[in-house]
Amino acid sequence: MNLFSASTQWATRPDDDRYTTLEDLREAVEARKDQSWTSVNSAKDLRMRVDDGLIVNAYDTTKGEIRALTPTHWAFSQLAGYAQAPAAYLRRLPSDLAAINLQWGLEHSPIRPDSLILGQSNGSDVLRSMTSTSYGRIWDREVVEAVQRANSDGHWKIPASSYSTQNPRRATTLYASDHDVFIFLVDPERPIEVGGETLFRGFLAWNSEVGASVFGLSTFLYRYVCDNRIIWGATQVNELRIRHTSGAPERFAYEGETYLQRYSNESTAQIEDTVRRAQAYELRDAEKPGMGWDKWLQARGFAQGQAKSAIDSAIAEEGQARSLWDIVNGITASARTITRTDDRVKLETAAGRLLDTVNA
Repeated sequence: MNLFSASTQWATRPDDDRYTTLEDLREAVEARKDQSWTSVNSAKDLRMRVDDGLIVNAYDTTKGEIRALTPTHWAFSQLAGYAQAPAAYLRRLPSDLAAINLQWGLEHSPIRPDSLILGQSNGSDVLRSMTSTSYGRIWDREVVEAVQRANSDGHWKIPASSYSTQNPRRATTLYASDHDVFIFLVDPERPIEVGGETLFRGFLAWNSEVGASVFGLSTFLYRYVCDNRIIWGATQVNELRIRHTSGAPERFAYEGETYLQRYSNESTAQIEDTVRRAQAYELRDAEKPGMGWDKWLQARGFAQGQAKSAIDSAIAEEGQARSLWDIVNGITASARTITRTDDRVKLETAAGRLLDTVNA
């Protein structure tokens, strides 16, 4: 399979979202965290006004005073959602009319009574996000620092490109905007030789401390990364996602970072051995429907339709459905057809766990 999410980031990020080192990226997200503050406000107590643009008056409990906050583009969408008003429509209105509509919605029909305000003050005051009071914030700085700790020896690198020397900012795969962070790194100096094929390890990590996305970590083997950052020939794609619920910070600390550290420290010899074992693990009559892998997968919690799809996809992708390696790749190929992210990730994760069979 080929992965395109890094290519999309590469193609769409403006220059001021791009960082050439993890240290520069960390400094940027750390600075904005240090300038940020949170406060719980009643939705009906927020006051909308116009002063060279739309302004939200909110109470800052850290300073004990009212702050005049200018919403970011993302925060405006959240604000409109709280007021149960269409953000796209409000953006087309003059500021005074948009303020009236928002004020009425916040006072008469807010989506919930209280809101958790995330503000940023650095010469001016900005509304960064407006979420429920149970929002479990994983800070972007925490994600970048976790990647730095996993890369203490520097073996994870930005993928090479033909233009990286002349234009390193264009070539980079480290990004941060006012509402998210995205990291793509590879391990180019420790190739994995499997069945005459050379593969490499890589991972993607992303997060939004303002609610634009969940925390995510995707690990994989791949053949190569081209200049426009498409990841070609990816296999063994495993993904962890953590929603920003009340327990999210603890889950990230004990699950997300642990997963990243374990993946980073895993030796290439261990991976090669697992893949060889999976390639050698076969079942009799595995390609016959209702036999072999079909029943084997169902006995391990896969639905009948999932098992059939895995076998069909393995034959289409690998040319056969004989080994456990074929089947795992068939499951991940089948998962690509699932549109709902949670269901796709659940199936991909189940596929990865099948490899534990050969390591038991």
